[in-house]
Amino acid sequence: MSEPAPRPYPDGWFPVASSAEMRPGRVVNRRLAGEDVVVYRTQSGRLRAVRPYCPHLGAHLGHGGRVRGENLVCPFHHFAFGPEGECVQTGYGTTPPKARLGVLECREAAGLVFVWRHARGAPASWEIEEPSADGFGPPHCTVRTLRAHPQDYMENGIDIGHFQPVHKFSVEVLDAPHFDGPRMTSTYRLRRVAGKANVLSTMAPTTRAVMQGLGILFTEADLRTIGMQLRVWFCVAPLDPGRIELRTALSVRFPRLRHRGTARILAATLPKPLVWASGKNADFPIWENKIYLEHPRLAQGDGPIMKYRRWARQFYSD
Repeated sequence: MSEPAPRPYPDGWFPVASSAEMRPGRVVNRRLAGEDVVVYRTQSGRLRAVRPYCPHLGAHLGHGGRVRGENLVCPFHHFAFGPEGECVQTGYGTTPPKARLGVLECREAAGLVFVWRHARGAPASWEIEEPSADGFGPPHCTVRTLRAHPQDYMENGIDIGHFQPVHKFSVEVLDAPHFDGPRMTSTYRLRRVAGKANVLSTMAPTTRAVMQGLGILFTEADLRTIGMQLRVWFCVAPLDPGRIELRTALSVRFPRLRHRGTARILAATLPKPLVWASGKNADFPIWENKIYLEHPRLAQGDGPIMKYRRWARQFYSD
């Protein structure tokens, strides 16, 4: 079987950085859907994202560009651009030209920075929903690059058939996946089977999952036996054909712990060791060597894969 041609990039919100790394004055260059995106934070704290090239003479703002006050300054001729993208100053003190940067919509949620990407340049048609973080500690964020496609990564949460042979636990679906606009919601219970299981999976018997587009998967588990609630955001961004960047943000809280100070300390210190305890994802080497089959030969117990794929079509305008 020959390798299929690269699939198109989906539209939607995709993560490009963590909020912690975007301190005031920071400028970073990131890859998104085969193109560079420049993300920066002004000195007052405003987060901005723009297309990478200066409209003056084409310098790349992600290589040497800097923040001065509320403006992004080009490294070539020191033309300055305001938060809305307009050119406000030249490097020579002359009248600035009527030039603008290509401004991209960006948002912050769960300690991550998201940029809206649309193949035809349309504005954001939906917003990221983030539940209240009251009582939750700061999220512990991780990032890694994988050979995969965003749609395949999100499909992994629908493919309940692989959980037992790959992860050594079965899934009891409590609320079947419900598809509504750009979101999918479901609730399931994890049950350990013979063999070694992922630590987090064995601790979380009941989990609610919310998928938002093909870039965001939010999960929340109530660990009643130890009085802890666990949240994990699994977010992916397409880098180039066949490559994605996976960013996770894990946070916890202890709503039933009477001593608030102890609850805050645990919420602040536990996320990092929990990420370490979760271990390496056994899916990674499988994703990196599989292909996408347009017409898979499915069997009972696979989960609503084709229903998910029909829902996913809305995120492709190109």
